[in-house]
Amino acid sequence: MSGTSAALARSAAVYGAPEGWDAFLLARRRAEFAGPVLHVARDDARMARMAETLGFVVPEAELLRFPAWDCLPYARVSPNPVLVSARIATLGRLLEPARRPRVVLTTVNALLQRVPPRVAFRGASLDLRVNGDLQP
Repeated sequence: MSGTSAALARSAAVYGAPEGWDAFLLARRRAEFAGPVLHVARDDARMARMAETLGFVVPEAELLRFPAWDCLPYARVSPNPVLVSARIATLGRLLEPARRPRVVLTTVNALLQRVPPRVAFRGASLDLRVNGDLQP
C-alpha cells in the first residue's frame, strides 16, 4: 500500500457534529493512532474554540495551531507578525520528534496556502534556555 493510500485508510471525515462534541470525536481519534491528528476548522474562531475544548478534553496532547494569513497574497500590507510566528513555530515543531500526542489545528484557508519545503526549516532554529549552554 502506498503512503498516500495508507494515510487515506487512516483518515476520517467528520462533518455535521454538534460544536463541542467534535472535540470528543477528535480526542477518540487521537487515542486510536500513534501519529499526529489534523483537524481542519472552518475559520479561526472555530479553530480557537476547538483548541480551548481540546485543552480540557485531552490535556496531555500538544496542540499545534496553524492559522491562516490575515491578508491576501501580494497585498501591500504584511501579515500579522503573531500569525507568522505561530505558523513558523508549528512547522518547526512538526519537524521535531513528538514527546506527547499531537493535534494540529488549522483552517481551510491556512491549508490552501503554500508553505516552504521542510528543508527550509531544518537547522534554521536555535533553542535557547535559561542557564543553558550554547554550542558553536
